[in-house]
Amino acid sequence: MNQQTITSSVVYDDAEAGIKWLTEVLGLTRKSLYQTPAGTVAFAELVWRTGIVFVSSRPPADDPWSRVGVACIALVAADAKSAGEHYERVRVAGADIVRALHVARTPAFPEGSTQFDVRDPEGNLWTVGTFQPTYRHRHEGPPSARFA
Repeated sequence: MNQQTITSSVVYDDAEAGIKWLTEVLGLTRKSLYQTPAGTVAFAELVWRTGIVFVSSRPPADDPWSRVGVACIALVAADAKSAGEHYERVRVAGADIVRALHVARTPAFPEGSTQFDVRDPEGNLWTVGTFQPTYRHRHEGPPSARFA
């Protein structure tokens, strides 16, 4: 079983509204939600395919997490058909579509990624596309060199 080693985290001024948008518009699934004694979201996990996005409410100004900026998060769609289905869901919901569904080709993915970009109500940019980044861990050299 592969386990994620990097997980995105998004801080919202109104985390409940952010979670509602992410589940109803983008189609993520809420796995967990823990509230603070004040009733704000201390921590939530939202699932997208095999990945998880952390969501929380913006804490008071004296907390370092209060200064977290706007995020840009990429979600990997299973295939072009799935990306198109998610795009249609977002379009029907009237979301702020930054770039419509298209096939992007760059030196990083010359075969193309079927994708679109959408902003959530607090300005975070979400890209849904088919480009699947991969990483092959190098096992050469001593352990200290493996992570260089």
